[in-house]
Amino acid sequence: MALATGLLVRLPNYVGDAVCALPALQALATRGALLALGPSWAVPLLAAAGLAARPYPRGLRARVGVLRATAQDAGTRRILLLTHSFSSALEARLAGLAPIGFAKDGRRLLLARSAGRLPGGHLVEDYAHLARVADAPVDVSMAAWTPTWPGPRADNVRIDAAHARAQAALGDARPYALLVPRAGGGHGGATKDWPSMARLMPVLWAAGLRVVMAPGPGEAAAFATAAPGAETLGGLDLVALGVLAAKARVVIAPDCGPGHLAAAAGARGVAIFGPTDPARSRPWSPRVEVLGGGGAWPTESDVHAAIARLLASP
Repeated sequence: MALATGLLVRLPNYVGDAVCALPALQALATRGALLALGPSWAVPLLAAAGLAARPYPRGLRARVGVLRATAQDAGTRRILLLTHSFSSALEARLAGLAPIGFAKDGRRLLLARSAGRLPGGHLVEDYAHLARVADAPVDVSMAAWTPTWPGPRADNVRIDAAHARAQAALGDARPYALLVPRAGGGHGGATKDWPSMARLMPVLWAAGLRVVMAPGPGEAAAFATAAPGAETLGGLDLVALGVLAAKARVVIAPDCGPGHLAAAAGARGVAIFGPTDPARSRPWSPRVEVLGGGGAWPTESDVHAAIARLLASP
């Protein structure tokens, strides 16, 4: 069944979650008009995936107003909630919309259509389940995997400009490894930052690679401390970061948004997990080797071996 009058989507609040939602969003967009609402960084990121998005403001009054206006512009009252909070369902109801989402955080009675309890599988699979509830079949099996970013309807001008920004930051065409030394958050009170990241530098240099990193706003000092000697490429937005990752010989990252973006762009990578569960949040790509997880960090030798395997592959 095709979408009757289109669909609004409330995006997740984190980069990794939004990237994991791309297969579901792209499937939904093939079924009818789709307009997403989310953080300001999501607008260019989704545009590069061929999807329309608008910024979602802070504050209840502002959000209700934006939802009403956007629904009127789009000609639909249906909104798919990729967020799981009570407040996101309440905002939609106060705006006169019909929210669809998981029955979580005590919001079941606020939903016009419930997707049931949160399955708790991989994020990509959970979002695909929501897409199916909204009448868009989507296959997210790893066997059917293809890069999801940039998307099939990406804005070529936007991507071309991101390539130019990434190349200008690199300065030359020497092969490089992209390192993401910090996750920028924790889980259950434990850090997601692998403590041995700095000791990868000699290994990567010995392989003939430059080691570059592209910290986000406010991250430069922490990145430099975590990976001394790596080249810092400043001022790159998420679209340029995705391009940078796709062109790297290898991307090495903890459980974080840039790691998910690199995987969606088709990059080869090593994902280093500690306190979090890869079954829930590993980068969704067969081109990424996942090490550790569930409370245990991988050994340095395991990470070195994974890097060697990826660099030796065609």
